[in-house]
Formats: sequence, C-alpha cells, structure tokens
Amino acid sequence: MQQTQKPEINLKTKKVLVVDDFFNFRLTLKNMMRSLGIMYIDDAASGEEAVRKMAVRLYDIILCDYNLGTGKSGQQVLEEGKFRGHINYSSIFIMITAENTHEMVMGAMEYQPDAYLVKPFAKEVLEKRIRNIATRKLNIRNIETAIADNDFDHALRVCEELMAQNPRNLSEIMKLKGEVLLKKADYKDAVEFYDKILERGNVGWAQLGRGRACLMMGNYENAREIFENIIAQNDKIMPAYDYLAKTLIKMNDPREAQNILMKATEISPRALLRHKHLGRLAYRNEDFSTAESSFKAALEQGKNSCFKSPEDYTSLAKALVHREAPQEGLKILGKALKEFPDSNDTRLHVSVAESYVYTRMNKTAEAKRALTEAEKSAAELADNIPRELALELAQAYMMTGDTDRGAVIIKKIVSSHHDDEEMLADVRAVFKEMDMVDQGEELIETTRDEIIRLNNEGVALARGGKLSEAIAYFEKAASHLPDNKIINANTAHVLMLDMKEKGAREEDLTRAKSYLDRVHKIDESYIDYAMLMAMYRELSAGMQV
Repeated sequence: MQQTQKPEINLKTKKVLVVDDFFNFRLTLKNMMRSLGIMYIDDAASGEEAVRKMAVRLYDIILCDYNLGTGKSGQQVLEEGKFRGHINYSSIFIMITAENTHEMVMGAMEYQPDAYLVKPFAKEVLEKRIRNIATRKLNIRNIETAIADNDFDHALRVCEELMAQNPRNLSEIMKLKGEVLLKKADYKDAVEFYDKILERGNVGWAQLGRGRACLMMGNYENAREIFENIIAQNDKIMPAYDYLAKTLIKMNDPREAQNILMKATEISPRALLRHKHLGRLAYRNEDFSTAESSFKAALEQGKNSCFKSPEDYTSLAKALVHREAPQEGLKILGKALKEFPDSNDTRLHVSVAESYVYTRMNKTAEAKRALTEAEKSAAELADNIPRELALELAQAYMMTGDTDRGAVIIKKIVSSHHDDEEMLADVRAVFKEMDMVDQGEELIETTRDEIIRLNNEGVALARGGKLSEAIAYFEKAASHLPDNKIINANTAHVLMLDMKEKGAREEDLTRAKSYLDRVHKIDESYIDYAMLMAMYRELSAGMQV
C-alpha cells in the first residue's frame, strides 16, 4: 500500500505572532517569516502582551521564546493559550530557547508545544519545521474538528479512512483513534484497540491508553501495574505518574499516591497543577512539611500563571499553622488579598482561613470576627461555593462553637458525594482534627443511609415498571442533589429505559445526555458511565434510522 503524498502548504496566508523580550531577535524572526512570503506578522515583547494579542486574534503560527524576562514565561504563554482556547488544534506553537536544560524541557513538555528550536537556527530549519507541522495538522484537521464538536462517531470514521491510506503520520492518527474511544467511553473497544497496538511492541502512548481504560473501568490492579511498568521503562512519561496517583487513591492508598507525585515533582519541578495536587494530598495525609513545600512551590510557579488561585495561599497558611508558624500564615493570607483584590471568592477563602488560624492560636474573638466576614462573602456567592471551601467554612463554624451550623453544611456535602471516598476522607479529617471522630462517622453513615434509601426507592419504582413515576422521582432528587453522580446516573438511566419502551424523542435524549454529562464531570472514571453511554448511543442511532 502506497503512502499518501504531502499536500502543498501555503504559508503566505498564515497569521504569525513572534514573542521575545529582545527586539533584535524579534526583528530577525519577523524577517525570516517575511522571506517565506508571510505578510501578517505581529510581535510581543512579553508573555502578558502575547496573551493579550492571542485573546483578540487567532494566530496560525506562534514562535515564542521560553525565557521572557520578568512576567510570564513561554511555558505560561502556552498553558494559558491552551487553557483559554487561544491556541486550538490547528495552531502551531514552537518554543524557542537559548538553553535546553532538563527542568525547562520537562516543564514545557507538560503542555506539549509542537516543537522546540534552540538558538541560533537557520531560516531553512525553521521553515522545514513549520511545513512539517502544518502538513501533519492538515492531515488530522477533520478528526480534531469532530472531537471538538463531540462527534466521536464521525471522528472514528475519519480515523479509519485515514489509516486505510497509510499516511506518513499513521502513528499519530492511531493515537487519536484511541483518544476518541476513551472520550466516547467505549472502554472495551479501547482495550482491544490498544492490545492490538501493543502486540507489535511496547508503544508508550498505547500503554498509557490501556492503563487509562482500565482505570475508567475500575480495574485498578491492572491499571496500577500498567502505569508502574510505563514508569519503569521510561521515567520521563509524566502523565503516567498522575494516572498512577489517581489509581492509588481509588485503591485507598493515599500515602503511596503522595510518594508517586513527589517523585514526579522531582523530575518535572515546574508543573504547577501537580504541586497543588501533591500539597492537598500531603495535607490530608498529615505530612505538613511536604504540604508546606508543595504549596510554596505552587505559589512560586503560579506567580504569572492562569492557574494561580487564592486557595494556594490559604492552603499554605493552614499548613504553616501545623508547622508552628501561624504568624507567617497570616502574612501569607495578607498577600492573597493583595494578589486578588476586589474578589468575593478570595475574601471568603481568606476569611475562612483566618478564622482557622486564629482559632489554632486561641484567639477566639479574632476567629469569630473573621468568620463573620466569611459569612458576608458566602452570602454574596450563594450556591457557587466550591465543595472544598464549603467544607472549610463548616469546619470554621464548628471550631468556633457553632457545631450545628457546621454539621448542616457537612451533611449537604456528604449527601452530594456519599460514594466519593476521597471527599469523605477530607470530611473525616475535619472531625479528626477536632477530636470528634465518632460524631463525624455517625453523620457520614446516617447521611449515606438516607441517600441510599432515597436512591433505592427510585430504583424500586423503575423495577416495578412505574417508569414515569421513577423519572419524576429521580429528576426531583437530581434537582436537590445536582452533584450526586449516582442520582444523576439513575435519572439518565430511567429516562433511557422509558425511551426503550416508548421510543426515543429528541428532547428526552437531550435530557438524558445532560444528566450523563453531569456524571462525567463529577467523576470521569465512574464505572457505569460506559454502559450508560452505550445505551444512549443505541437510542440515538435508532432515531437516525
């Protein structure tokens, strides 16, 4: 079978952004681009300027230096561009650097630029790199577009068509097919696909995909073995550490999960989100020394990042309390208010943390005053308080003597996450810190029993053939418990069972899909999600016939 020929790439129509803090080098790059016939060229002298320009114009090619002096680095330009959608599947992002250190490369790799170029380089090298990347992206454009539209069936068809042509980038198309199968929740087909690839040898991306499929299906032992083997073969494949940590948490081994993330941060020390995750996990494990160092790293790495948050400051402040440095913790909270001015969310984070710090310092009046400020911010945010922050607010109430009010908040949290062992571990940690372990366990078990009974009543209606009543019952329950994945999953299930009996309608399919989307957002590794999605696809296909 012959390979397809390279399509001709017209660079003259491309829009280019050149990012470098040195004027002369920006000028050099712009001249290189003009010599290739490109007329539309913008430049930026800083990361901040680059992000501002990317926000108002979608560039085809971005040439960005890694070290941009003060402010955002090239890595942070890349991460924010992807996070905010300024860089899409067709954009070409080339990282340029005068250095090629391990730390820099590992940090940038976390967000996967299309290529690296080390200064100095010739125009011919840059042109060849751009043309090769553009050709590859043109080849997979229809797949990426279908994925962006969540049209996974079409994406799979395009993958199969391209694979039959034996293109030069066959491996990349096969990798995309695996990703589509995972996104579609066809985990069984994904496993079969990855196994066929692995019969030819230890292909890293296929091993990683196989492990992810096992994780999603709840085969945690298999997933753990796969991710450990990947790391043993190549300890620079950073996603393997993250997925291994997730697997270990599912297996109720948070200590080993922490150890894995600690190893990962040693190899790639500039990954902000991993530092955050490690800090939270270490705090829950009562390893306050590691929590402190992780949150400090998150603050340092996050100075110019789109991922910085007030929670980084408040988490560090709480860790410092456990490290016998409460005054330092209060200073950190002051810095948070300066970093995020005019933010109700920040004021709530800081006030709750201040109440915690003052309580641990036995300054009751100050703790209650801070809690009063927290109440004002909480009222303005209404129901938009993240669950972790809501738990901290509950703890603040309980620590200042208002146990009943705190218990009401915690009961609501447990009701929404009664089967989330990671969240319940956080709840238990709150009660443990206040020497209320037995009371906490009683609240958790009582609330879980209530939700299980609530769920079982709806299931009984469905099994008794009363599907209309079951739908009304579960939809009412889901409106009260929008973050409970079991309730949402069963709501979608009874809707689809009803459609199997009476026939599918577009509006009913849309309702069912909205509940399935909630489930996936709450827990992408929910075991029954694949079965429910298969049922949904069958009903959708029936409507199209």
